[in-house]
Amino acid sequence: MLGLALACAREIRPPNLLLITLDTTRRDHCSVYGYERETTPNLERFAAEGVRVALAYAPSSTTAPSHATLFTSLYPITHRVLRNGRVLLPTHETLAERMHERGWATAGFVSSYVLAERFGLGQGFELWDDDFEPATATTDKEGWQAEGVDAVDRRGDATTRRVLSWLERDRDPERPFFLFVHYFDPHSPYVPPPELADKFPPASGPGQGLRPLVARYDAEIAFADQQIGELLAALDRLGLADDTLVAITADHGEGLMQHGQMGHGVQIYEEQVRVPLLLRWPGRLPAGRVVEGAVSLIDLAPTLLELVGLPSATGGMQGRSLAPVLAGDARVNPQRPIFLYRREFEPGRMEGLPVAGEKFGVRLGAFKLVLGPEEGTRELFDVLHDPREREDLAGAEPARAAELEKLIADWRAEYERDVTAPEAITTEDLERLRALGYVK
Repeated sequence: MLGLALACAREIRPPNLLLITLDTTRRDHCSVYGYERETTPNLERFAAEGVRVALAYAPSSTTAPSHATLFTSLYPITHRVLRNGRVLLPTHETLAERMHERGWATAGFVSSYVLAERFGLGQGFELWDDDFEPATATTDKEGWQAEGVDAVDRRGDATTRRVLSWLERDRDPERPFFLFVHYFDPHSPYVPPPELADKFPPASGPGQGLRPLVARYDAEIAFADQQIGELLAALDRLGLADDTLVAITADHGEGLMQHGQMGHGVQIYEEQVRVPLLLRWPGRLPAGRVVEGAVSLIDLAPTLLELVGLPSATGGMQGRSLAPVLAGDARVNPQRPIFLYRREFEPGRMEGLPVAGEKFGVRLGAFKLVLGPEEGTRELFDVLHDPREREDLAGAEPARAAELEKLIADWRAEYERDVTAPEAITTEDLERLRALGYVK
């Protein structure tokens, strides 16, 4: 059924592809996944018209590694963009390169300096828009301007305006397009528009110090959802919706103090790596379908390539296409492990938490192991029954913990590379990353 639909689509014209990533967006704070606040009404409508993946994992809790995996279908330990500021090597073929060389027009619009072109993620894009202006930034202007640094991010509505300009006036209507759009807004600082801040007041009850922050975070997700609604409306208005495969996901989540971190990047607990994943292609993907079972964003690039009719088996992609699963012709393999990575830290403290070295994680079935060799940590959770990871079972189930630890060791032995991607860090780069809340 899927093969016939794809064959018919190719005979008419290759489809367009729109890939949207939301920065720092927890799956469980999206109403499309059951959150009690209506943060994502546009995603809810989108899911009713397409496919919602119930349980998707980002490969990392850091922006650059996750996006590098999205574009290459390689694990972070392979592509070696292990943290923000590392450069994706040109030897790694990206989704955009594969599509561009086969005739697609390619354009990317990003909203954070972490994804600036100098870090290599724009490979294969004819246009990579990372032009940030102080008037549309959300970060602390006094902080970074004091260091002589220009804007380091862009509000979602400013990004949307640039995207719409490209769709309406600048693209070649004779060519199919691959359009990538990144929204930064749910990332700190949480500064939603006043009308959305009013719509999401702090909840009542204990923990008042945290609740205002969570309320603003929810409002920022709602703002990003509004921007997605604008893009989807534009596809309808321009007559492009039926011929455009749209995929929406996030690079990682946010701690919100669930395990002692407000932000992200230090941990790979569920709140920092479970992300939304939704796809729509009218007439090709079933409307209202929900895919059960755990999947990884490493599978997204080969999935998109198969759906638009391009080969994904060549070029060393490590992910597997989920196209048959999305179409309802197959199920997610419950015995396939989901691997996670946390960047390396020098021994010390981050956001008050002790850090040292790298961390690795794996989920297999209901269980997840989080391993910090240099931190001396080894935690086992039944995330099916304990999704907030409150009860460490490593001591109670040593055999299961050892089995998952061996999976991590085997995975590292097979996929870890010695070549480390270079860093493009200058003094100015470092100040820009610090302005975004990152440190080297």
